[in-house]
Amino acid sequence: MNLYLFNPDHDMALGNNSAYYQAPASALKMANDLSWLPAWVVPDADSFVALPSTGRLEEWVQTLPVCPRAEWGCLTDGWGRCREIHPWGWNRALVHRLKEQGVADALLPGDILLEERRFLASRLRAVELLSELADAPGRCGVSRACRSLEEINEELKPSYEGCPTPRKLLKAPWSGSGKGLRRLDSGKLEEPVANWCSRILSAQGAVVVEPYYQKVADFAMEFYADGAGKVSFQGYSLFNTDANGAYKGNFLKSDARIVAALSGYVPAALLAEVQQELCVRLAAMLGQSYVGYLGVDMMVCAFEQAPFYRLHPCVEINLRMNMGMVAHRLYTRWLSPRSEGIFRVDCFKTPSDLQEDHRRQEKAHPPVVKDGRMESGYLSLTPIGAGTCYRAALWAIPLSGKL
Repeated sequence: MNLYLFNPDHDMALGNNSAYYQAPASALKMANDLSWLPAWVVPDADSFVALPSTGRLEEWVQTLPVCPRAEWGCLTDGWGRCREIHPWGWNRALVHRLKEQGVADALLPGDILLEERRFLASRLRAVELLSELADAPGRCGVSRACRSLEEINEELKPSYEGCPTPRKLLKAPWSGSGKGLRRLDSGKLEEPVANWCSRILSAQGAVVVEPYYQKVADFAMEFYADGAGKVSFQGYSLFNTDANGAYKGNFLKSDARIVAALSGYVPAALLAEVQQELCVRLAAMLGQSYVGYLGVDMMVCAFEQAPFYRLHPCVEINLRMNMGMVAHRLYTRWLSPRSEGIFRVDCFKTPSDLQEDHRRQEKAHPPVVKDGRMESGYLSLTPIGAGTCYRAALWAIPLSGKL
């Protein structure tokens, strides 16, 4: 049996890199509220989803119009029967926590493998990969790893590179979604940002500096690494983010329709070309050090000179399970072929706000299910209880366009 668990603080734990890292309250709350999410995307057979508590979960499961068949329960109910553990991502803090709960060392990665995976998960690897991908017709992207304030200031000097704005984006090598980023609208490193850079340089050794491109579309290519030197393409993810770059949700569409939407800006042949290149280059980069899913975030960017739209082929590498892969699985497993949809993760200020919205969505968009798949309507993918603030949900929309 394979055991699955959701630890969305993974990226922050990598940045901290301590076995004793304590996630912020918001990350712990998200992990608790959304802990059932993996059940929708793991195989029906031979899977166990580990939860922080089960509470009245059985009662909620009975109300679902469609329902996964994976087993679920507390970690202590499952780890003794499992062959492998599959978290959102491995880090020192998670390994330490699982050891404290009695999980056998044989089920956990060792220190050397943890360090290799942390190295591979750094944004510095995205800098390296981008340098191999960007210099070709129809593509764009410049990214520099700076190891001092002097190098950062040098990168902030005006440069053209076809980018229609002098704005820059600064990134920490490790951080959570939408975190560890600073935008500069001028070429000056003002004191607050300079202090932030100094802290990141001291803690993580580098700051990544990039042009702030005029983004038209966010999307990703999803892959699977088998740990034996092979990386295979899994599908596309078309998503949106908030003003700070944090993930908000996905459009649930077939790969063909995602490519059709993107090809209004960049040629479909270019997307296929980059996909094939990534399978080769990621395999060389990961070797036998990583087994699991990963996503490469990309953008379509607008320019003032022809070609007016270009493909940025490597904005981020998410070396872990990710929401794009979740969305792809939701589409292929739970949506009718006659429908598309929206997958979204929301955070509400209070549990009562979430409960009110949940009731409103259920009334306005009752689920319609045929042959075990959603044709239309709203479905919360995670239980909503008295203290819940986070929700993962999907809305199925018939291709006719009526929700």
